[in-house]
Amino acid sequence: MRKIRGVATSGGVACGLVHFVYDPVAAPVFCKAADVQQELARVELAWETAREELDLLCGIAGREIGGECEKIFEIHRMMLDDEDYSEAVRRVILEQGACAEFAVRRATIQLGAMFSGMEDAYMRARIADVQDIGRRLLHALNPALTVQPPLPEGCVAAAPYFTPSQILQLCGDGVRGFLAQEGSSKSHAAILARMLDVPAVTALGASYSRLYDGGMVIADGFTGDIILDPDDRALAAYREYAKRPAVREETLRQLCSLPARTRGGRRVGILANIWKTSDLPLVVSSGAEGVGLFRTESLFRNRTEPPGEEEQLRIYRSAARQLGDHPMTVRTASLGAHSQVSCIPYEEEPNPVMGVRGIRFSLEHPDLFSAQLRALLRAAADFPVGLTFPMVTGVEELRRAKELLHHAMEELRDRNVPFCENIRVGVMVDTPAAALIAEALAREVDFFDVGTNGLTQFALAADRANPALTTLYDFHHPAVLELVKRAVFAAKNAGIPAIICGDAAADPLMLGFFLSLGVEALSVAPSSVLELRRAVRSME
Repeated sequence: MRKIRGVATSGGVACGLVHFVYDPVAAPVFCKAADVQQELARVELAWETAREELDLLCGIAGREIGGECEKIFEIHRMMLDDEDYSEAVRRVILEQGACAEFAVRRATIQLGAMFSGMEDAYMRARIADVQDIGRRLLHALNPALTVQPPLPEGCVAAAPYFTPSQILQLCGDGVRGFLAQEGSSKSHAAILARMLDVPAVTALGASYSRLYDGGMVIADGFTGDIILDPDDRALAAYREYAKRPAVREETLRQLCSLPARTRGGRRVGILANIWKTSDLPLVVSSGAEGVGLFRTESLFRNRTEPPGEEEQLRIYRSAARQLGDHPMTVRTASLGAHSQVSCIPYEEEPNPVMGVRGIRFSLEHPDLFSAQLRALLRAAADFPVGLTFPMVTGVEELRRAKELLHHAMEELRDRNVPFCENIRVGVMVDTPAAALIAEALAREVDFFDVGTNGLTQFALAADRANPALTTLYDFHHPAVLELVKRAVFAAKNAGIPAIICGDAAADPLMLGFFLSLGVEALSVAPSSVLELRRAVRSME
């Protein structure tokens, strides 16, 4: 009897034999097209078939499971219509003379790699959605490629990752639980597993290789523990444990109207991070006190031209209007080779995550940057909107960005356009360099956004998208905690607030550390707002 551990993703305990699930996208093998035009026509037909399937699936999911499930497949429908994706498939066929199946596999892997390099955990978790769409297209091209031998009822399914469609199908086949080498609690597959009350443990990393087909396991979706080859005593104990109901002191619905205040009376601000404006209804319904970080890269995706000043202004005003009197902080777009948006030219880089991105890209593209700055200045004239600069590693970079901000003000003044003269200006402390020079940066801005995802990745030299480094990417590491402490103390010494962002902000185990530093606000995913409020209210 041995034990391995992953990430607890969906509560419950599953006992059963392991059976592996086949991945038809994983290994693209080149196949020469006999007729390129015929392959292009096959792809078009496959796309139409996939659209029809998703339309049907959305209706079934909504009726049988609920609106949240329906939304997952509506997102798949929108992703299927992504012009970058379809164009990538066609390009492989035209430039390489490849068959349609190879082109779909190659483009799917490339699109998945783009999501894996994204900063936001929610967006990184969309990799499985990309793979799901790729599977659906392959099935439309050649159903034999996606045939999965039926799994025995009552087994525990194992795979490198699971897609939402697989979760739906396998649960219907009577699978008791899911084990994945990769994945996170933020993936749509994980959300769907929770909706269906099926236990799941993900992010097993290297430990995944210790599973074997037909081996008995006990998978604990509450703790992330997996017992391999359990003895009779362990089986009896875990089956009893699985019967215990989850006890909650307060329901999440009750928490919406309750203040985020510790038992000792200390007030903690809870804000929400958003990636797109469609997140705002959940922000409002959760009782978040505003948007702590609006990541604006999504505004540049799935289009042939970047959004101009007027279009961005409409988006920012609409978002701020939904928040009422609550503040909204907009992070200027972190573009570059790592983001791979088709409307902006960029140069390929060997290591784009550490390349020309964030403020570096903005400073190299002042026209693009200035259009966003002008839109934000104008929105801030009517609503409590602030801005923050990403991936700043030096004071000079920050000053150059502020110079462009003042130049944008002059342009608006010359045009006689109303704008906010004293817009809140912050900086992301998301690199070790920024944390180490935080005292100097604090003298230049009105607030800090402490980006724990970036700090963890760069401080530990651990790519957070690499499943082999799951155990190394750890924001509890003393080095990461020291960098966070430096940033927060520098902010306090300068008399400015420091807002904690990133995955660590939503971790209840980190809450005590942040409060001990004197942190006054945290910004988390909208889905984590209520859980964080409950954690705050349980603190002394």
